[in-house]
Amino acid sequence: MSDIPPHHEAPPANKGLLAVAGVLLAIPIVALLLVGTYAKDEPRVLGFPFFIWYQFVWVALCSALTYTAYRIVLKARPHRPMNPEGTEFLDNDRENR
Repeated sequence: MSDIPPHHEAPPANKGLLAVAGVLLAIPIVALLLVGTYAKDEPRVLGFPFFIWYQFVWVALCSALTYTAYRIVLKARPHRPMNPEGTEFLDNDRENR
C-alpha cells in the first residue's frame, strides 16, 4: 500500500516547526504583559521615556517575529498543488506520465 495520503487529506504538518512558530508569537505577548519590567522613566532616548520607546521597539520586533512565524508555518504545513480553478488537486502521477 502507498504512503501517499488520499487527495482529500492534507499532508501531515511538522508539529515541531508549528511549536517554534507559536513560541515566536508568544514572545511579544509575554514581554509586553510584564509591565513592571519597563514601567520606568529612564533611560530616555530622544526625549522619550523608556516606557514609550520600549513599546515602539516591540512594534518592529512583533512585525519581524510574526513574519518569521508565518514563513515557518508555510514550511511546516505543506500543501498539495491544485488546478487553477481550485476545484481539485493535481495528481502527480498523471503529470509524470
